[in-house]
Amino acid sequence: MNSPHSSPVLERSRELLEINHEKALVMYRQLPNVLLFTFAASSALMLYYREIQQLWFWWGAMQLVGGLRVLSWFYWRYRWSTAGSLHQSSRATYIFIALSLLTGALWACFSIAFFPISTASQRLVIALLMATLAAGSVNVLALAPWASRIFIALLIGPLVVMFASTGERNELVIAALGIALFIGLTGFARVAGQSAHHLLVMAQERNHKFASVSAQREALQRDKSSLQSQLAEKLESLEQEMTLRERYAGELARVAALDSLTGLLNRSAFERELHQHLQERTKDLPLALVAIEIRRFDLIELQGARTSEQVLVAIANRLRDFGGGQLLLARTGGAEFAMVFCDPEQRWQDRGVFLRAALQRTIETDVGPVAVDVILGIAIVEEAARDLETLSYRASIAKQGLRQRGAGGVVMFDAAMEVEIRRRQKLRFALHAALEARSLTLVFQPIEPCVTRVPRKLEALLRWADPELGTVSPALFIPVAEESGLILPLGRWVLLESCRAALSWPGEAMVSVNVSVQQILAGDLASDVRRALELTGLLPQRLEIEITESVFSRDIETICTVLEQVRAMGVSIAIDDFGTGYSSLAYLRHLPVDVIKIDRCFIQSLDQGARKLLLASLSMARGLGFKVVVEGVETAEQQNLLVAMGVDYLQGYLIARPMLASDVVGWLDNRG
Repeated sequence: MNSPHSSPVLERSRELLEINHEKALVMYRQLPNVLLFTFAASSALMLYYREIQQLWFWWGAMQLVGGLRVLSWFYWRYRWSTAGSLHQSSRATYIFIALSLLTGALWACFSIAFFPISTASQRLVIALLMATLAAGSVNVLALAPWASRIFIALLIGPLVVMFASTGERNELVIAALGIALFIGLTGFARVAGQSAHHLLVMAQERNHKFASVSAQREALQRDKSSLQSQLAEKLESLEQEMTLRERYAGELARVAALDSLTGLLNRSAFERELHQHLQERTKDLPLALVAIEIRRFDLIELQGARTSEQVLVAIANRLRDFGGGQLLLARTGGAEFAMVFCDPEQRWQDRGVFLRAALQRTIETDVGPVAVDVILGIAIVEEAARDLETLSYRASIAKQGLRQRGAGGVVMFDAAMEVEIRRRQKLRFALHAALEARSLTLVFQPIEPCVTRVPRKLEALLRWADPELGTVSPALFIPVAEESGLILPLGRWVLLESCRAALSWPGEAMVSVNVSVQQILAGDLASDVRRALELTGLLPQRLEIEITESVFSRDIETICTVLEQVRAMGVSIAIDDFGTGYSSLAYLRHLPVDVIKIDRCFIQSLDQGARKLLLASLSMARGLGFKVVVEGVETAEQQNLLVAMGVDYLQGYLIARPMLASDVVGWLDNRG
């Protein structure tokens, strides 16, 4: 049986959890500045005492503790600071305090270790730094006064003892000042702690009051709805109140036509009024429909419902200001708006640019300024587009190109866009059918070793010959596969069939398979590789995975993790098209890569400049321990130069053209 006091007890427990959460929030909000100051101060001391070699150990320990504090900050920001992690707040607070005190202990160690060997001026520097750090802790640890006192004691206590032990008059004065500072700062810490706790309690009470007011408002809203329903029933039953009933019904119709948040027309009302407008307009009145979409609105929503609502209201108000009350405006979706405006000069693009500039101004919200970007698609009302459906379709097509590129901007519809959209749709449907029918084929292009100590390789290349579309280039259908999500099943099929084909090859010949960055980011690549090896029985050492340089522009940590899992199986990793735009030595140093494939553009011209660039790339690859493949070898001159430079592998039409799987065994046998 529940105790009558269980609800108040639970409520009090909830309030304590919320206060602890707010304490942790205040502490971790200051941590980045604390870490920057600590790093700057410790590094400055390193330079000041640069002749003391032992100081490196202390500085390293300080940076190690700083790294732990950075890690705790990340845990707080991305795991413990959410509303569902209130129980973690106490742990986060204890970790913050423990690492703060550990930092204070390291500062005390510095004072104890280097005070005896310091000159009078250096001692003053140490005293000034410790006093500054102690004073700063009063604010940083205001919500934990006992920890603040310990921190102050760690920084000031040893210095007071050591200054007093010298017996010199000046340093005795400094020791006395240190004692006074300790007493003052500990008092300040107590007062600051009480003040901060009081402010947290007041803020909590304020939030509870807001919640109570909101609950009352919801109750009033429910009561209002109930009263309105009762009133409607009475109006229906009483003939003498018909006028009031009609007025009430008209008001409901008006409210039903408006978006409750922004006050703009909703989608159905907008479509109704636009349809009527198109029926009544004359040919001499140029009109255009503009479809507006806020880019990456999901990121704004992560900052809270209140913030996202403030952004939407601000955008709606700016649309009103832009039109001056003469435009047809609507909110047609979560982060989508539509407007119809008239421009006798038909400067649609300029008007769109001005509108986008007005919408992109920073919006002030409760959490601070928020920057937004928008996509505008413009469809002009003309003879071929005089109905609502056609106009909406064209405006959406105009936006689609920008949305696929992940960019904001202003685009006007033209017929070429529709042709491109339909072409890509046709490609997507045909590719889906081809994948289900297994009508795609693989060909293999040899990668010839320049020396005998490495095995031959053959790169698997995907080909598609459609009965209606003809031969479709991978440069066309691979992007379509990535856009439509077909790249994952397509990549699994290519991987499995490539391993199955390589199983029949003689010797240690390897197969090299290209994978999309989406396969890596999806996190399934390691399991796909393991499944292909298990189903075919191919040795992992005979499989190589090729990735493109585009991985450098993505989530590099996730990519490294997935590739490490693949490499741990014994599968080698190669970077394809190296040197075409994304290369970064910093990333190469961390990526688990075995082979670099240098793009064909490096050897198209063999002038002096091209040779120097190629030689520099080769030197860099050797220095990092990579094997090197050069693509696009088509002449004997290129082959001789690359062999002389010490390239490991060559690939190109001079070696062999891509061949069917049935021809690979014969080709390998002929090569010995």
